Amino acid sequence: MKKAFYLAVAVVLAAAMAQAQTSGSGDDSAGEPYYPPPYYGGYPYSYHSSTAAEGYARGMGDVIRSWGQYNLATSAAAVNLGEARRRQIENDQLWTSTYFQMRDINRQHRAAELSQRRSTQADWIRYVQAGKPKPLGGDELDPVTGELHWPILLTGDSFAADRVALQDLFAARAYHGTLNADEFHKATHLIDRMLAALKDGIHDVPPQQYVAAKKFLERLAYAAGRPAG
Repeated sequence: MKKAFYLAVAVVLAAAMAQAQTSGSGDDSAGEPYYPPPYYGGYPYSYHSSTAAEGYARGMGDVIRSWGQYNLATSAAAVNLGEARRRQIENDQLWTSTYFQMRDINRQHRAAELSQRRSTQADWIRYVQAGKPKPLGGDELDPVTGELHWPILLTGDSFAADRVALQDLFAARAYHGTLNADEFHKATHLIDRMLAALKDGIHDVPPQQYVAAKKFLERLAYAAGRPAG
């Protein structure tokens, strides 16, 4: 930078010296100033009216002004570069902050979804267990012989044939340990028919006896699909 400045000063000084030489008088012996003709070669002949000192001062002023403008432009460029770097840093910080916030939101959403899924599964298990009939007790179904002890409402003559068929099936279940597919379908068909007949006479029987008979048949159907013992 300094070398360029000194070179510019040297150029200005050389130009000023050349200007001083061209502005001297033409004939000093006559004692009168020399005035060049108004035209030279068809073009107006221009010449300088300033002194060497004035030309030097003007040249130095141009150099200093140009140097100041250069420094001002350099400073403005440095300021702009610094502002650009600051904004880039702010953008990077904002991007990083947004990334971690989105990651935390995603993690919380997945945790909530997993918790809800586990809750739904647990509710479903409780629902199935709650809807599962209570197994028949030993006073209702003998686990060794398969003998059935019917509620009083199912001991009527209208259920006699179905009672005998079911008794034979559960005796076979006790002997073999389980019912085969045909026996199971036959047992559920008989139980469904007894439930339908029971429902048809719901208005002719006491509510407590109806509920007891209905629950017995539902539990009997559940036992038909399970091993004996």
